Amino acid sequence: MGSFACSELARRGLRVIGFDRFHPPHGRGSHSGDTRVFRVAYAEHPDYVPLALRAGRLWDEYSVLGGKRLLTRCGMLSLGPIKSELIKGILNSAALHGLDVAEFSPAEVQHRFPAFVPDESDVGIFEQDAGWIDANAALETAQRIAELSGATLRLDDPVQKWSCLGDHFEISTESDKIAAKKLVITAGAWSAGLLDELNLTLRVERKVLTWVDPIDAALFEPEVCPVFGFSEGFLYGFPALRNHGVKLAVHWRRGQLIEDPNTPVEEATLEDAFEALTIAARRIPRLAGPMPEALNRVKQMKTCLYVMSHDEHFYVDQHPEWPGLVFAAGFSGHGFKFAPAIGEVLADLVVGDVTKVPVDFLRASRLAAN
Repeated sequence: MGSFACSELARRGLRVIGFDRFHPPHGRGSHSGDTRVFRVAYAEHPDYVPLALRAGRLWDEYSVLGGKRLLTRCGMLSLGPIKSELIKGILNSAALHGLDVAEFSPAEVQHRFPAFVPDESDVGIFEQDAGWIDANAALETAQRIAELSGATLRLDDPVQKWSCLGDHFEISTESDKIAAKKLVITAGAWSAGLLDELNLTLRVERKVLTWVDPIDAALFEPEVCPVFGFSEGFLYGFPALRNHGVKLAVHWRRGQLIEDPNTPVEEATLEDAFEALTIAARRIPRLAGPMPEALNRVKQMKTCLYVMSHDEHFYVDQHPEWPGLVFAAGFSGHGFKFAPAIGEVLADLVVGDVTKVPVDFLRASRLAAN
C-alpha cells in the first residue's frame, strides 16, 4: 500500500519521501509468495466490489505505465455447497452489483476443468475477469514509477516513531529525522506499534504458502487451469506458473500468532502443508495424490504475515485528532489485490481529505460500535 501511495502522490506533483524497514519485495509482509489472487465477486462483503473494480482498472493502467503485465485475467473457479460461506458470499456480491459469473454443475466443472473433482452437493462459480497478480513486479513497478515521478524512497531504513508538532509531523528513523506536512502510515505488521493510541486491535499471524509439483502437469497449465478456491477453509491456488509448480494456501484458518514482528518468523515445514494437501488429495487428486505421499511432491514453501483486524476488514482512515495523518492497516490476508486503489484513496485523503472511492465501510470509526 505504501509503494502505491508513494507513486500516486508523486504523480500528482507532491514532494514525497517513503520509508521501509526492508527492501520490498521481501518475506516479512503480506505480499510474499510471488502471486496474489484478483477477484471482484467478493465473498467477504459486497462493499468491496466497487473497490475491486477500481483496482482492476488501475492494475491495467500500471501495467501500461510500467511496460509489464501485472494482472493476468485467467478466471477463477470457486467450488463448494450452495449454502457455504464462500459460495453464498460470491453469489450475493454478484447479484447486488450485476457481475457476470457462470454457475456450473459438478459434471460441467469436471468437463471444463478436469483437474478438479467436485462433490455431488457442490456448485462451481466461475468469474471470468478474475485472475492473478504478479506481486513482485507490482511492487517494483509502483516504486519505479514513484521514483521516476520524483519520490525519494529510503529502503532498509526503519521508522522508529513519529510525532505531531503542531503544523507538521516529525518522523524518526534509524538514520535521522524528517519533517513532513502530511504523514501516511502503511506499516504492515508494525502498524499496531506505530498507531498504538488508536487501539486498532490488530494481530499478526504467520501463514504458509506451498508449491507442489503436479502429477499430471498438463491439467495445471495456465492455458487450461484457472485460479481456484474451495469452501473448506477457503483453500486457494494458482495454475503452474514459471516452472514453480502449483501454489496452495489455506486462507480462512487462523495462523500462528506473532507476538513481536521484530522476532524471526519460524520457517515453514511439511507439517504446515498438511491441511492444504489433505483437502487437495480429495478435491484435486491429480495434483499431489493421497496423503501422506503427497508431501513428497512439495517443491517449495514460504511464510508471509497476515495483519488481522477484529472483523477481518481493512482500516483506511485519517487520524481523529490529526487529519494530516492518513493510515491503512489490517488487510487480513486479502488486501493486496486492492493495492493501487488503496494507494489512490490514501493520496486523495492527503491532498483533499476526501475520496470518491467508496471506502467509508473501512473507516476505523466502526470500532466504536463494537
